Amino acid sequence: MKKSILFLIAILLIAISTNAQDIYDFKTSFISVLENAKAYTIEVAETMPAEDYTFKAADSVRTFGEQMAHIGMSSMFIVTKLLKGEDMPESKVTEQEIGASKEKTIELLNMSFDNVISSLKEMDDEDLQEKFILFFRPEKPEYTKLEGFIFLRDHITHHRGQAIVYLRMKGQKAPQFRAF
Repeated sequence: MKKSILFLIAILLIAISTNAQDIYDFKTSFISVLENAKAYTIEVAETMPAEDYTFKAADSVRTFGEQMAHIGMSSMFIVTKLLKGEDMPESKVTEQEIGASKEKTIELLNMSFDNVISSLKEMDDEDLQEKFILFFRPEKPEYTKLEGFIFLRDHITHHRGQAIVYLRMKGQKAPQFRAF
């Protein structure tokens, strides 16, 4: 009887452990989050008329196009340089130049999100636990790559939110919010 109870407890613990792993798979869940963020961000970019891509809310801030180009360029930097440890290809093109063109900005956003998503797909759990240094945060210079992807999502959300304010300032209806 005791052996049967112990056997059932062991089976139950294995089942609970397996279910806990199945309940949350960061990589699969986060790829879905990024694909949604891509669709939402592209929709925001497409909503602004091309002639308003150079609109800025104040002299000290980026234009709408620069906000959107910043999402693309910084996402490429975060993944390529920080998370993958690779050198960035040298480019003389700036956020200002790309951001002045709706077409080039949307092209950059598509390329950038595709790069982020494919980079995450290439990483396994061990890769996601590796640490990298975030040089502009001296109070906590090391993060896991998993934390880096979360930082990236927050950064995208921050700048997309600013772009949505610009849309509203120009009288455009902002796309419906999409969670996850």
